[in-house]
Amino acid sequence: MSTIAQTRLSNATLLRAGGAGVLAAVAANVVVRLILGAIVPLSPDFMPFTLGPIIAFTLLFTLIGVGVLAIVNRVAANPLRTYNIIGVIAFFVSLIPNLAGAANPSSMPMGGTGSDYLVLIIFHVVAAVAFLGVLNALARRM
Repeated sequence: MSTIAQTRLSNATLLRAGGAGVLAAVAANVVVRLILGAIVPLSPDFMPFTLGPIIAFTLLFTLIGVGVLAIVNRVAANPLRTYNIIGVIAFFVSLIPNLAGAANPSSMPMGGTGSDYLVLIIFHVVAAVAFLGVLNALARRM
């Protein structure tokens, strides 16, 4: 068997590890939101701080991430390594709207303050670490 074939993830592994990564990211962001809400005064009028959008956007973008992994798994010689590089790049790209909102909150459609947009970065970090951490740990073990 070739080295390329040995590094590919089976569909079952991809679904289990990807699904667990998605659940881990959503759960971690919910926990962080609850903790932050208890210790820091979060703007109640800033919709991205409510649980619905936190769950929905984390779920949506991590599911897209699993889809990207499925594609990378088919075309890359070392899918996990390639995917992790893509994941880190996607993480930094995902910060651009938050940094733009922090710099000029009046230009953002959701309102909020510059500080609100900086706090949102915490959710991006938590989701990325939980998703990639769980996905990689399980994918390497299965």
